[in-house]
Amino acid sequence: MKAKTQEKIILINFLQTLSPDSSKNNLKSWIEKGRVQVDGTVVKKPHQLLEIGQHVTVGPTLSFADEGVKVVYEDRYLVVIIKPEGLLSVATAKEEERTALTILKKRLNKPVHAVHRLDRDTSGLMMFAYTTEVKDLMKKQFELHEVHRHYAALIEGHLEEKQGTWKSYLQEDAAYKVYSSPHGQLAITHYQVVGEKPTFSCIRLSLETGRKNQIRVHTSDAGHPVIGDEKYGAKNNAFHRLCLHAFQLEFTHPVSGKKLSFKAPLPAPFLPFRKYFL
Repeated sequence: MKAKTQEKIILINFLQTLSPDSSKNNLKSWIEKGRVQVDGTVVKKPHQLLEIGQHVTVGPTLSFADEGVKVVYEDRYLVVIIKPEGLLSVATAKEEERTALTILKKRLNKPVHAVHRLDRDTSGLMMFAYTTEVKDLMKKQFELHEVHRHYAALIEGHLEEKQGTWKSYLQEDAAYKVYSSPHGQLAITHYQVVGEKPTFSCIRLSLETGRKNQIRVHTSDAGHPVIGDEKYGAKNNAFHRLCLHAFQLEFTHPVSGKKLSFKAPLPAPFLPFRKYFL
C-alpha cells in the first residue's frame, strides 16, 4: 500500500484514511513493526507530522526466521525473503549449515528449493519454492526473462554515461572469480545513475540475464567497481560491506497467475538516495 500526502497531516491519521477499517492500535502496530516508511525511511513515531507531497508506504508483515532472514511473502507454493549481507544463499563445498536455504528448511521442517541466488555479501530479495514443480516453473520464468530483478549499488567514482547497458560474456576461473571472455555466457545489465557524491555514485540496475557476479564484473569492467568489492578491484570500503542490494523482485505467481512485486528496505549506506527507489 502506497500513497502521497495532499496536505499536512499526522501520520497515524493518514494511515487511518488509507485503511479506515483498521483500529488505531492496529495502525500503531504497523509502525512499531517497521512496516511504515515515509519517503523510503522506516518511521517509528505515530504522531509524526507529514508534509505535503511525502510518500507513505505500508509494507507487508515481516516474520523473522533466523540469522537476520526476513520473510516478506509466503504461501503453500513459495516464499520470498530478504537475505542479509554476509549469508550464503545455498550450501557450498566450504559451508553447508549457515545458509538461507538451510535456515528456511529448519524453520519449516519441510523441503525448500532454491530458485535463484544472491552472492554471500549481497543483501536483498530472494525466492524459494516449496515443491520441485514450482521450482521448475519459476526457473522457466527466469529463462524467459519474465522475472524482473532490480538492484541498488554504490560504485566508486562517476560514470561518464549516466545510463546505458553493459553486455559481455562471463566465465569463471579455477579460483571462482568471474571475468568477461569471448567464450563465456551472455550477460546483460541495464543501469542508470541516480545520484552522485564527490567520490562515489549510486546506480539502479536491472538484470536481463542472471549470471554469477554479473553486476560486480560489469561495474568493475567499466572502471567503477562496487564499493567494498575487493575481489573485483574496489579500493573504497567506507561502509564495511559490499554495497549491492536487491531491492525489488517482480514475477508472476506460477500457480495463481497473479502479478507479484516486492521491495526490500534500503540498507543504511543507500538512504541518502532513497527517493530514487520508492
